[in-house]
Amino acid sequence: MKKTQRILIEQVLCEGDMLAQNQADFYNNYIVKANDVLYGHLADLMRYSDQILGSGYKLEILSKMRSALSTKHNIKVQKNTPDLTIIVKYVVRTNRKNAHVYARVLDMAYRQDVMADELEDFIRKNGGIDRIRESNTNLEAVNKKKAKSEYELKFIKALLNEKAATPLAEFNIPQEWSNEVHDSMGVGTFFYPICVKVLGGYKVVGVVPMDLDFEKQILDRVYIDLGSKSSYSEVDKQHIARAKEVISPAYQRKVQETRDREDAIHRAKKRAAQQLVVPQLELAT
Repeated sequence: MKKTQRILIEQVLCEGDMLAQNQADFYNNYIVKANDVLYGHLADLMRYSDQILGSGYKLEILSKMRSALSTKHNIKVQKNTPDLTIIVKYVVRTNRKNAHVYARVLDMAYRQDVMADELEDFIRKNGGIDRIRESNTNLEAVNKKKAKSEYELKFIKALLNEKAATPLAEFNIPQEWSNEVHDSMGVGTFFYPICVKVLGGYKVVGVVPMDLDFEKQILDRVYIDLGSKSSYSEVDKQHIARAKEVISPAYQRKVQETRDREDAIHRAKKRAAQQLVVPQLELAT
């Protein structure tokens, strides 16, 4: 290779190195710093959410927020919109995409019991906001595919629990005759009686818990058999209605509200404990 060719090639490579350094400087000076500021804003938003979700006036505050979003900012909020999403929309307002993404991030943090002071590190450790959004989006796609199956499973479980009030038969089995299932996947909700049919009757020779996979197969079969019936007794209709009520969104919201209150109390105690630690550390230094 001639000297002039080597010089020309080196110049081209040097120019590329300069562009690479400019790109690195831009990323460090603008993107990283902007992300740091954004993560700090999200931590402030989480503190704001903690304040509202733990308030005795939560329902009144959320109602005012709904009204303001609709009348002042022309942002529609559905009846089943989660409380956290309402708070995020109230702060972010007209930028719907950002509101959606930030709500996902905070929801994931809440579900993992992350505190506001821990949020910035939590976001970084999970690859940033976009990575968290993508992981939640992929999870939602999987959940949508499972939604129908999960509804059927919840319904049939609720129905069988209702039917337990008026069972086909009821008897006790000595504990020493019972078997235990040792399965790494866990044990299901229901037990499986091992029966031998003799002259039209059933002789129970054992009862074992069902592992989760086997239980799902049985419940799927029960659901199919239920759907194949041409008519139902009045008792069956009552059981079906009650089972649907138990798994209904309204009923589940009541359950979730109870859990939210308990979670708010837990987080308030945790914050109070953290606040007590700080003065003690200052005194020690």
